[in-house]
Amino acid sequence: MIQRILTFLSILSLSLQMTAQLAISFPGEFEKNEGVLLVWDYSPSRDSVVANMAAAIQPVAKAWIIYYPATAPMDTTDIRNYLLSRGVGYENVHFIPAWTETLWVRDFGPFTGYGVFEDAPERFFYDAGYSQYGRPKDDSVPSQIGNYWNIPTVGLNLEFEGGNLLLDGLSNGFATKRIYSQNPLLTPEEIEQQLKDAFNLQSVVFLDVLNHSGGGIWKHVDMFMKVLDYETIMVSSYPDSLPDYPVIESNVEILSQTQNYFQNPYKIVRIPAPPKEDGTFATTQNDEMRTYTNSLIINNVIIVPSYNLPEYDSVAKQIYEAQMPGYIIKMVDARTLTPLFGALHCISKEIPQERLLKIVHEKVEGPQTYASDFAITCLANCDSLVQEMWLHYKLNDDSEFQTTPIHLVCPTHYGVIEGLLPTDTVHYYIEGRSGLITVTYPLSSPDGYFTFWFDVVGEKEPVSAVSNYTVYPNPSAGKITIVAPAGNERIYIRLNNMHGELVYQGLVNTSQTVDLQHVILPGIYFLQINTRSTLETKKVIFY
Repeated sequence: MIQRILTFLSILSLSLQMTAQLAISFPGEFEKNEGVLLVWDYSPSRDSVVANMAAAIQPVAKAWIIYYPATAPMDTTDIRNYLLSRGVGYENVHFIPAWTETLWVRDFGPFTGYGVFEDAPERFFYDAGYSQYGRPKDDSVPSQIGNYWNIPTVGLNLEFEGGNLLLDGLSNGFATKRIYSQNPLLTPEEIEQQLKDAFNLQSVVFLDVLNHSGGGIWKHVDMFMKVLDYETIMVSSYPDSLPDYPVIESNVEILSQTQNYFQNPYKIVRIPAPPKEDGTFATTQNDEMRTYTNSLIINNVIIVPSYNLPEYDSVAKQIYEAQMPGYIIKMVDARTLTPLFGALHCISKEIPQERLLKIVHEKVEGPQTYASDFAITCLANCDSLVQEMWLHYKLNDDSEFQTTPIHLVCPTHYGVIEGLLPTDTVHYYIEGRSGLITVTYPLSSPDGYFTFWFDVVGEKEPVSAVSNYTVYPNPSAGKITIVAPAGNERIYIRLNNMHGELVYQGLVNTSQTVDLQHVILPGIYFLQINTRSTLETKKVIFY
């Protein structure tokens, strides 16, 4: 940890002495954003999707709608009237004139980071190559918007689209191997090094493409994967009868073995991919690829594609709610986009807040070793001095949060919750302030927060002598549901094989399907269910 801090400070110190651009930080999508770029497509079916996106963004961020500045079917007055007719008011909705040809701004739009050009960090744009599609207007959008906003724009000597590079905000990037074929004069190692240098990454994970799952030639990572936070990755799951099933499971294996910034494996969350309207799944490249990972996280709102498939759409919403507590989940119909090989993430591009302030924190969740005075640690990355940080917490069923200061010391900031009892359950979130900028982690706080309790060996007994939790189906092909006696609740589970080896652990919701297919082999396992008042073990058979 000390080395990481020294490295960051040395980069910052060096950059302040340079007149050339130096990338300091590229945030993850789930970090604080000022707003989102959208493109008005002048197509009624797709304009309605853009309007619905603007409506979902509007309460929590700016929605910048790029319109065609020359003669077009609709000018800004017509577009505004259309938005008003669909319930999208004036607040936080702005127009940007720019020459475009399509609405896929995720792919040709700017990558926004924080760099130093003169004497202080500021936002800047990277403009990746987009010359392979014969759409020069789209290709020039980063420069057009950079000029319009007076934001420095730097070209990247790599061809790839924005939908094929996801960042975890700290150390890792993720892409599919399609980027190799787009840059044939470079070796994979050279491509990786250029991405690491440009985005200040420790590693880039290149995943196999899905050649038989639709989506056209693009084969982007955001069509089957989503980075939810610094420690969590969501990946689509497909029926095992499909030709790309082994490919997606191989990618999951790679991701589950990749270490995050905190030197732990990422938590992998699976979400079922929905079928096409006729109930079948794509088995060729040039077919419709429906996905729930092609969503947009914008501050405390997550905008998720829907497909008028209640049995699938509702499950997707439940999974997002379980993994992102406190976030507002909004579903937007994406059925007019997926036949064109894209979805909601593809038509949006987030722009981070004007100044850099982020809270770097490894979540404390589930059972912990008891301490009456419990320390929560974190770091703040900021373009200037962080003035104050606070730890907000509440105990058990309390309705109000208490606040204690976080001490801004190096190498690690910390706050202490004092006087805890072994029976306490703690809910907490972190807040930081620099100037007029305030950031919380998670961004959904105070509605969302992290929860832990104490795992006191020998002192925890089941509430009653009978079994309190039901696991079904059992035997199972890999997906199980845990039913609680008193309705839905958050529980911490550990799954061990017959040799006592831990194969999965994490917080889950009861009544939610837990997909363990990527971690289990056929055999007998022991599932430990751990809550504040109960410790229970179930034998589960997987086939």
